Amino acid sequence: MKSIIKFIKGVLISCWVVLAIFTTICLISYNDYKVSVFGDYSLFIVDNKELEPTFKKYDVVIVKKELSKRYQKDDHVFFYLGNTETQSYINLGQISQIDRNGTTEDVYYFGDSKVNYSNIVGSANGAIVWHKVGLALSILESRWGFMFLIILPTLFAIVYEIYYITLEVKKETKKETSEE
Repeated sequence: MKSIIKFIKGVLISCWVVLAIFTTICLISYNDYKVSVFGDYSLFIVDNKELEPTFKKYDVVIVKKELSKRYQKDDHVFFYLGNTETQSYINLGQISQIDRNGTTEDVYYFGDSKVNYSNIVGSANGAIVWHKVGLALSILESRWGFMFLIILPTLFAIVYEIYYITLEVKKETKKETSEE
């Protein structure tokens, strides 16, 4: 019975460590729009209802940013709309027109919106979607969630280990003094 409890405890701690590392990496990789960027790949949580019905609120989406010349008219792509000082959104749109400048970056038109290549997140065609995972990830990535679910348990584990190391040192010191 003790070995089963020890095994379950080990599995839970291992899962928590993996979750803590993943969440920390996502937070470190944030860009100005609160999107985790890993090279050409972006991981974001759908937070607006404008992407429905294709993507639901709290879906986690992973997209790859292609070279600008790979985007063509009628492609569906995610792009940043807005600025970081106010409120920014990731929108999904169909490219209606492309202005390819040889000297500057390409400009894409989505109906009334004009977006530079630097504000393109990636193509929706090859997107990987994890449904309903975004709620849990948004809680973990929030300030309070990260503090209570990652930082405080880590501090508790460190204090716990220091306490037991101190007890063992005291026990060994008593043993040595009693043997002399």
